[in-house]
Amino acid sequence: MKSIASKLWFGMMVLIAVALILLWLFQIVFLNHFYTKIRVNEVKNLGLEIAKDIGKKEEFINKLDKLAYDNNLTATLIDSNGNTLHFAGTPGMDGQMPMMMNSLRTEAYSNVLKGETVLSLMTHPRFGSKFMLIGLPANASGKIQGALMITLPLAPVEDTVSILKKQLIYITLILLAATLLISYYLSRSFTRPILDIIKVSLNMASGDLDARIKTTRKDEIGRLAETINYMGNELSKIEQLRKDLIANVSHELRTPLSLIKGYAETIRDVSGDNAEKREKQLDIIIEEADRLSGIVEDILKFSQMQSGYMDLHIDRFRLDQTLERVVKKYEVISQRTGIGISQKVNGEVYIYGDEQRIEQVLHNLMNNAFSHSPEGSTITIAVSENINKIKIEIKDEGEGIPKDEIPYVWNRFYKVDKSGKRKQAGTGLGLAIVKSILTAHKAAFGVESGIEKGTTFWFEFNKV
Repeated sequence: MKSIASKLWFGMMVLIAVALILLWLFQIVFLNHFYTKIRVNEVKNLGLEIAKDIGKKEEFINKLDKLAYDNNLTATLIDSNGNTLHFAGTPGMDGQMPMMMNSLRTEAYSNVLKGETVLSLMTHPRFGSKFMLIGLPANASGKIQGALMITLPLAPVEDTVSILKKQLIYITLILLAATLLISYYLSRSFTRPILDIIKVSLNMASGDLDARIKTTRKDEIGRLAETINYMGNELSKIEQLRKDLIANVSHELRTPLSLIKGYAETIRDVSGDNAEKREKQLDIIIEEADRLSGIVEDILKFSQMQSGYMDLHIDRFRLDQTLERVVKKYEVISQRTGIGISQKVNGEVYIYGDEQRIEQVLHNLMNNAFSHSPEGSTITIAVSENINKIKIEIKDEGEGIPKDEIPYVWNRFYKVDKSGKRKQAGTGLGLAIVKSILTAHKAAFGVESGIEKGTTFWFEFNKV
């Protein structure tokens, strides 16, 4: 398979070859033809313009003399009776025409008097010089008054062709050399960054996600390199998330599994006959099993959302009733932890959305609030309305979130408290699930927090 460098070199060589062929054809092969055609047409058009002014004798003569002088030709105005009215040019320049050529002039003169424009190429039989005889009707008052006969010597172009050949040889050699150098430079400039991109891509595929392409180009190849670097950054993030997933899930699953196993062995070996101890230990086993089930459920739900399999069942429902159900589920936790729940909801509140998913959002935000609230504090759930929006806020009185970490709280497995000392362990997926659900609903959401000032999570829906 040919490389880009060889294709680029071949393409440029073909382009230069075509250009040189055309140059040689038009400058050498067709030069005589083009020169004659252009020269004759130019003189003929000037003669036609002058022939229109035959009625203005003085102006006509001046123009005709200037034409003959500027173009080194002879021009004769002959009336309809064959009399010469005016001659312009060098005397004797065409006066020694052989009899055959004079007969051609006579025939051309006759045709011109009939209203025809005559172009006749003549070659001197003795000297080989070529002339173009141009015969033009001379009109006055709409009638042909005579003929303007122009004899235009056609200068030989052989000497010019010889000179051009020498020039074109040099031009051809210079162009070929320049093309070789330029195509080599261009092919290198194109292929070198592409080879770098291939090398870095292979390194990334081999697991070196820190490999980057160094480039300062601003063209399409530069943008491709930037895209590869961006892909590397994203892959690094994904790899880090994968490691976080393994670490978090391993940690989160290991604890309840260890407790379940430990207490089950204790019941089997030690306290199986003690009803009171057995009941407490079975409660712990059930609680940890429920926790383990919740972890697995969160992981499955989030995986489902990320895979695009989340179907929303949008309908109009009462948000205040949904909030009431959620709060009731947390009354036992509130009594056990000493964390109060305060509701600020005024009357019936209706929104459009997937009620089951919104209830899941509220559950996750409440779990997050309980996880970060100290004993004796209060979690406040507030619903406020304006002209177009309904805003739901869940506020805790916990330790708060550092300002520089607020943008990351929605990320998968991100935990502000990395010490692992929270009262309730979580999967690190709760807020990520909240974000996915609210994004699917196209709802605005956010978080406000400050150190030792608590945290408020909020989201908004259109008022209905």
